[in-house]
Amino acid sequence: MEREMIPSSIEEITPEWLTGALKKSGVLNGNTVQSVESKIVGSDIGYMGILARLTIKYAKPDDSAPATMIAKIPTLEPKNKMVMEAFWNFERENRLYEEVLHDLPLRTPKCYFSGFDPGRDEKWMNKVYRRYGKLPKGLMVFYLLYVGIRNLRLKRRYILLLEDFGDLEQIDQRDGCSFDVAMKVMKPLGISHASTWNSPILNKFWLKDHKDFSNMIGFLASQSTKILNKLFAEKQSPKLKEVMDWIIKNNSKLDAFTRSRPKTLIHTDYRLDNIFFNKKTDGIAVIDWQASCPGMGLFDPCFFLLNNGSGPFTSDQALEMITNYHQGLVEGGVSDYSLDECMSDYKYCLLIALRYQMIIIGAIEIEKDPNAKVMVKLWLERMAPLMDTVDLSQL
Repeated sequence: MEREMIPSSIEEITPEWLTGALKKSGVLNGNTVQSVESKIVGSDIGYMGILARLTIKYAKPDDSAPATMIAKIPTLEPKNKMVMEAFWNFERENRLYEEVLHDLPLRTPKCYFSGFDPGRDEKWMNKVYRRYGKLPKGLMVFYLLYVGIRNLRLKRRYILLLEDFGDLEQIDQRDGCSFDVAMKVMKPLGISHASTWNSPILNKFWLKDHKDFSNMIGFLASQSTKILNKLFAEKQSPKLKEVMDWIIKNNSKLDAFTRSRPKTLIHTDYRLDNIFFNKKTDGIAVIDWQASCPGMGLFDPCFFLLNNGSGPFTSDQALEMITNYHQGLVEGGVSDYSLDECMSDYKYCLLIALRYQMIIIGAIEIEKDPNAKVMVKLWLERMAPLMDTVDLSQL
């Protein structure tokens, strides 16, 4: 992919560029884009990516070409972008759309075009991740900064042109959903996970499992502590603080446990803002695969139930959701993972999901973003009652 073929801003998506991109991907044949209008969807800096709806007019009527699509480019927020570049999240999402997502039994956006600047090779990426897994905590922050800044200086550009789900319904995570809606997103997730259960596709060099760089994961999770204590001290229950402290102290043990368990392609950010609902078919569609990786399947349902309810989910409701997820695994063809095993793994994945929430809190720019502050407060309120039921002595 030539650098000049990849816009670095939404404004650079011109009719000429769009014509070339859609012809290159085979979406356009014997036609051209006459005009394109763009409108930002959500924040104009984006937490991790900027989305814009493109409304397209073609030179000739063409029912086979999409009238609208979503353009996605990296965030403009320097801190967030540096973290994403340090873990190759942008490249990973492009590659997933190119190589993997179209085969999932879960609706994801059609990809009309994927383009990104080539980076360093597989050898370099593996070298960086090995260091993420071995360096002592004292050097982590310096190495993370080095890799993030180095990758930023490469000024790599990425763009995805994706199917517009504007006709589907979405629930704002700030509002949260009912238990009945939460149940609806569990079984399709299980069916999807079954399709990549212990699959060779998980061995692609650009799909890194969190357990393979446990030291870095533990370091990033620990960074949330000072932010939470500074901005949200009153929102942390004593038990929630106890659980988070336990996670930091037992980080490597959690990852050692995951090594013995089955793995699949997990989304890692399975929440309402990334899920669309089709009321006609009662189905769902899922977007935003930047952080997807191999891992324990239960991670995704646990991440969802932590903070997507309109109010906190009870322990009994959580177990019903996990049972529904397991039914999806069985329907998808997983026959060697019993419900008892699933329930045993659940209590560990709940903590692994909480650890990832801690990483997000430590990684994104919160102090300058009022919306982020509101969101973190909701997370803490919603997850606290469920954390109160965790018996750390049984782990």
